[in-house]
Amino acid sequence: METNKEQQPEPLLPAPAEKRNLVERYSTTIKAVAVGILTLMLLIPLAMVQSLIRERQNTRQGAVQDITSKWGGEQTVTGPCLVIPYEETTIEDKKEIVVKRNLLVLPETLDTKITTRVEKRRRGIYDASVYSSDLSLSGQFDLSVISRQNVQPSQVRWNDAELIIGLSDLKGIKENVSLQSNGQTISFEPGIPVENLEAGSGIAAVSVSDKFAVPYGLFTVGLNAKIDSLIKPGSDSQEALPFAISLKMNGSEGIYIVPVGKTTTADIKSDWATPSFDGEFLPQTREIDKTGFSAQWKVLDLNRSFGQVIRADNSNAINQMASSRFGVRFIQAVDQYQQNMRSVKYAILIILLTFVAVFFIELLQKKSVNPFQYILVGLALVLFYTLLLSISEMIGFNLAYLVAATMTTLLIMAHMGSILKSRKQGLLIGALLAFLYLFIFILIQMESYALLVGSLGLFAFLAVIMYYSKKVKL
Repeated sequence: METNKEQQPEPLLPAPAEKRNLVERYSTTIKAVAVGILTLMLLIPLAMVQSLIRERQNTRQGAVQDITSKWGGEQTVTGPCLVIPYEETTIEDKKEIVVKRNLLVLPETLDTKITTRVEKRRRGIYDASVYSSDLSLSGQFDLSVISRQNVQPSQVRWNDAELIIGLSDLKGIKENVSLQSNGQTISFEPGIPVENLEAGSGIAAVSVSDKFAVPYGLFTVGLNAKIDSLIKPGSDSQEALPFAISLKMNGSEGIYIVPVGKTTTADIKSDWATPSFDGEFLPQTREIDKTGFSAQWKVLDLNRSFGQVIRADNSNAINQMASSRFGVRFIQAVDQYQQNMRSVKYAILIILLTFVAVFFIELLQKKSVNPFQYILVGLALVLFYTLLLSISEMIGFNLAYLVAATMTTLLIMAHMGSILKSRKQGLLIGALLAFLYLFIFILIQMESYALLVGSLGLFAFLAVIMYYSKKVKL
């Protein structure tokens, strides 16, 4: 009898694991690489923003030059200087040739007093600092120095002696200019009709921030006065020739003095509260407050590289005169274009850290953010800088930074809260972005310690990223 064997059930085998393709297995790594590439791609619009800042800066400079060209430009006062013509006899091919030359005699003492009143003139949204000034030049010449130049009294043409003053822009002169000397009053005339007189040249920065450079000359334009009535022919025994000159003139951007005196003193007072003392010499004393400033200089001939008597065609000595000028620039306390440019240089830091924060939240909270949303966030971060530039031209940099940063932070916070479907995560990203903007603003305001504070801040950010990166598996 055949026994029925009870059929035993077959053992259950584990279901085969679902095979994931390469993209699924390394999706986190691929997304991290994509975010990095997107960050680098955003350097292109950031470069365009930098180009836009330079373009607006050039536009502003053009507007300033248009204003100053009609009011009066930057003024450099050179002189007064005494021009003494003389004749020199040379022998060429056994023939005597008489050559006409000019000596430039500089004053023994020069006391300069300047008072300026600064005001703003606007062209569209741009403005320029222009000023009205009252100048007083006084001192005296020592004519005995001529005899120490191997020039005989018989060679000197005293009747053609002149007094000249070099100015940068004659359009700024508001009233007639006259010379007071030995009880006489002599009017100045425009121009410097001195044969073979070197104009002298130098390079001046329009603005420390802009780093534009413009040339200037000492004797390109100026004033002259005939002084034959003050010096009689053959009066070599007359040693002292005093002078007193008053000038009322307009100018812009800055005013400079060339220390032509053997002892030059200068006293400049103004109602401008943010001066920039510029040139070869800084003031010995100065006082600055909210109502203006006053500054005093004293320059000796030992501080310069040229003497008290110069041949008019000696270009080297006159160029040394040009490089010795000193004075003050009436600059804006804050240059919004320089600060805009500095802020853009930190843009890649804000973009990268914002993307890293979103990336970590996406992984830790297991919520997906597609690359298109990263692009939108990146464009919003770039747009911040165009907002900052355009608003700062209207209301100044500091307030514009607050407005642009608030607008951008609120926009990204609302957008990411909607994408992540979590108001808390949106607030977290907004708080991080606000902190980054505050940190960058502090760096922009700092100068001496900006590198130190920036390095320490980046180190702290990197430490936080390294800590949270332990929880991320790529």
